[in-house]
Amino acid sequence: MKKNTARWWAIWAVVLVVYNVIVFAVPFPKNTVFFLSWTFTMLAIAAQWYIVRTAFYRGEGVKSKFYGFPIAKIGVMYLAAQLAAGLVFMALGLAAAVPVWIPLILYVVLLGAAAVGLISTEATRDEIARQDTKLKKDVSCMRTLQSKAMAMVPLAKDASVRAALEKFAEDIRFSDPVSSAALEAAESDLSACIDDLQQAVLDNDQEAALSLEKRAEMLLAERNRLCKLEKRAAH
Repeated sequence: MKKNTARWWAIWAVVLVVYNVIVFAVPFPKNTVFFLSWTFTMLAIAAQWYIVRTAFYRGEGVKSKFYGFPIAKIGVMYLAAQLAAGLVFMALGLAAAVPVWIPLILYVVLLGAAAVGLISTEATRDEIARQDTKLKKDVSCMRTLQSKAMAMVPLAKDASVRAALEKFAEDIRFSDPVSSAALEAAESDLSACIDDLQQAVLDNDQEAALSLEKRAEMLLAERNRLCKLEKRAAH
């Protein structure tokens, strides 16, 4: 991260220095249009500091940084457009007088478009990150139950119990993993049944294990039925 930060600052400094050397070395007329163009371009260069930090240094994890690329892209596009427009109007000053209102309106439009794009893209990134977090939380219950079911299989000493547990583990594996408030009670009953089943397997109680496995299958089927009904209602 520190190396990437150093590279970013190096690129930012190069752009800043090269731009200023060019505009002050070339004999552009130092009039109102020149300084207006220079001011808005310097603003665009300075804005990259905030844009890059917002895109890649806010939030945690690889996904958060990946979602920051569209934000950085808008910043780069704005900077490129402002650099080009500013240099063009400075160059036009060598041939003829340019009304100040023309570049002023263009620069303000570019700045406004960039601001709107950044705000909307950042809001989209935040919403995607929020949905990712919510999804991880929503699937955690079924993933835990699946893990428990799979862990019981090698513990079963009886062949019939082991076969039943393998089938149950497969059924959970192919169940919809997304939980919701409407499924909370069904999943709570299923979780309690799996805990009892796990204890029966550890106690090598074949009769209890087979009975609890059948009950767990019924509870899982009911949970999946409710899940399908909820999704149909949502659509």
